[in-house]
Amino acid sequence: MKSKENQKIQSGKRKVTKSLTKTLERNTESGEAKGKGKTEPSNLDPIFPFRIIFVFFFTLLFQCQSSGDTSLSNTKATKNKIHKEILSRWETLSPSSIHSISYLYMMGDGETHSGQIGNLSFGKRYRFKIGSITKLFTGISILQLQDAGKLKLDDQVSKYLPEIKSMRSKKVGYREITIRDLLTHQSGLPSDLAHGFFLPPDSNEEEILKSFRSLPKSVSYLERNEPGKIHSYSNLSFGLLGNIIERASGESIEGYFKKHIFEKAGMKETTLLEFLRESDLIPGYSGLFWKTQTIRPVIRDLTAGSISTTGEDMGLFMKAFFKSKQNKGLLSAVSFAEFHKSQVGPKANFEMKLGLPVLKNRYEVDGKTIWFYGHSGSLPPFFADLIYDPKSEIVSFVVGNTLGLQTGNLKGRNTEIMELLWEEKMGIRPEPIFSNLSEKKETVFGEEGYYISPMGIHEYKKGIPPKLSLMGFDVGLIEKENRFGIDLRVLFGLIPIRDPKIDAMRVEFEVWEGNSIFTLYDKELPKGAAGIGVKFTPDNRFPDEMYFGTFFTKEPFAIIPKLKLEKDKRGFPLLTIYYELGGMENFIQVPCQWESQNTLRILGYGRNLGETFTLGIKNERPFLLYSGGEYEAQ
Repeated sequence: MKSKENQKIQSGKRKVTKSLTKTLERNTESGEAKGKGKTEPSNLDPIFPFRIIFVFFFTLLFQCQSSGDTSLSNTKATKNKIHKEILSRWETLSPSSIHSISYLYMMGDGETHSGQIGNLSFGKRYRFKIGSITKLFTGISILQLQDAGKLKLDDQVSKYLPEIKSMRSKKVGYREITIRDLLTHQSGLPSDLAHGFFLPPDSNEEEILKSFRSLPKSVSYLERNEPGKIHSYSNLSFGLLGNIIERASGESIEGYFKKHIFEKAGMKETTLLEFLRESDLIPGYSGLFWKTQTIRPVIRDLTAGSISTTGEDMGLFMKAFFKSKQNKGLLSAVSFAEFHKSQVGPKANFEMKLGLPVLKNRYEVDGKTIWFYGHSGSLPPFFADLIYDPKSEIVSFVVGNTLGLQTGNLKGRNTEIMELLWEEKMGIRPEPIFSNLSEKKETVFGEEGYYISPMGIHEYKKGIPPKLSLMGFDVGLIEKENRFGIDLRVLFGLIPIRDPKIDAMRVEFEVWEGNSIFTLYDKELPKGAAGIGVKFTPDNRFPDEMYFGTFFTKEPFAIIPKLKLEKDKRGFPLLTIYYELGGMENFIQVPCQWESQNTLRILGYGRNLGETFTLGIKNERPFLLYSGGEYEAQ
C-alpha cells in the first residue's frame, strides 16, 4: 500500500503528464505573454536529450504549404518526444526519496521549458532555495557596478570594507585582498564564519539584514592566510561581496538584486530574502528512509546562498543573461566575456578553471575543446545544479527540496541531460576529458605516511598494489593512463565494486612547493577541485589533558553544534567538527598541530583547513574558541 507521500508524488506526476502537450505549446518566449509561459511540470537544472531537427533548409521554400505544415508538425512532435524523455529522467528520482524537484532547460532556440514534479497544490506557486547558485547573481552585481564605474575588480577590499584591515595575518608581508580574490575563492579568508551562519527560522527581514551587515565587523577577529595561494571555497567571501555591493551602490542588497536583476529579467517569483506575496517557499525534508519536514533554512550570508526561485524564473534569468552578449541584458558584452574568462589562479589550482565565479568544465567535440559553465548549490535540505553553454545558449537546471541519498544523483543526472541537449542541438555528443591525460609521463608513487585534504585524513601505504584510505575505505591504487585508478573491494577484499563513477576516478601524486601531495579527480571533477591531500608528519605535541573531550555551543541554530578534541594514537591532536545540516548531522576529522600554550592549528590547505582555534578556562571549565563561536566542555 502506498504511503501518503508517495501518493502525492504520483498525483503530481499524473498532473504533469496530462499537461505535457499544453506545456510545450506554452513555452516561455520573449514575445509571449509572461503569465501564459508557465509550465507546471519542469523546474530542474540539467535536463537533457533534445534533438533539434534541421529540416530541408532552402528546399522548403519551394515546397507546397502542406509540406511546410508537416515540417512544423514534425518539429513539434520531436520536441514533445524530447520533453517526455527529459521528464521521465527526472521522474525516476521523485519516488526514490526526493519529494519535489523543479527544472528548467533551454535548447538554444530562445525557448524555455520549465516545470515541477512532486508535491503540487492547486493555486500555489512554490519557490526552491538554490543555495550557492546565488553566487552567480552576486558576481553579476559586482560586474554591473564595474560597468557603472562604481568599483573595479582589482580594487582592494579594504577600500569598501575598512574593517578587514584589522584582521590578523598568519605571516607578515601578505598583499591586500582584492574583490577579484573574493570572487575566485582565493582570498585566504576562512571558508565560513560558523558562528551566526544559520539564523532562527522565524527571523524577520530587519533581523536578517542586520546580521548580514555585521559580517565586516565580525571578520576583524579572524586570521587570514596568504591570498592567491590556493583555492578554498568561501561563503564568507561572498557575504562580504554583498556588503561591498551595498556600500558601492548605496542601495540595500535586496533592493539592488530586485531592481538590477530580478525586475530587469522579469523574475516575479524570486527573492534574496524570505517572503514574497506571489509564491511560497516549498517545505524541505530530510531523512534516509522516512522523511521528516525540516525548519526553513535562514542564513546570514545572503549573497552566498539565500536566493529562492522557480524553474520558470531561472529561464527568464538565463535569457536576460544571454542578451548581455548584445549589450542588451544584465551585463555589458565586455563584462559577460570577463564573467566566463578563465581567471588567473594560484599554482595549486592545477586544472580547475574558474570564471567569475562559475566553474568551467572541459569537453571535447570532434577534436576541439568546448566549455560548459555552471555552479551547484546546497543549502540543506535544498540542492540545486546549473549547467550552461554561453555560446549555444543550451541550459539545464534542477533543484530538489529533500536531503537524502538521492540528492547526490541530481548533479549527475543534470550533467547527463546537458550533454544530451547539446548533442540534440549540435548533432554530435560532447565527451568530458580528463586533465592532461594525453601528457606522457611516468607514474609517480607517493611518500608513505599521512595526508590531510578537505575530505579528511588519508594514509598511504606502499605495496602491490599501494593503498590509500578514502572516505573510510582502504582502496587499491591501480596504474591507469600514467595515474592511479581506484580498486574498491568489500567483504575482506573478495568482491570488487564495479561502478562507473569509481572506475572514472583518478589519483595522482606529485610535489608542490616542496610538499608531497595527491589530487583526486574524475571526468566531472577537474583536478584540484576537491582540494589537495598534503603530507604531514605527526610531532606528538599535545595540550593539557583537561582540553580533551567534547565541547558544545549555546547557539540555538548552530551550523557547528559541537567539537571534539582527542589525542590521536598516531601522534597528533585530532579535532572532529560536527555539522548540523537540514536535520542531519555530518562530521569531518582533521589533524592539528599545537602551536603554543593555548593555540592549535588545523593542518593542510583548503576548506576547513589551515584555521586556528584557541583553548582557555572560564568559570573553572575548559572552553574552545573556533570560527567566531565559543564552545564549552561538558
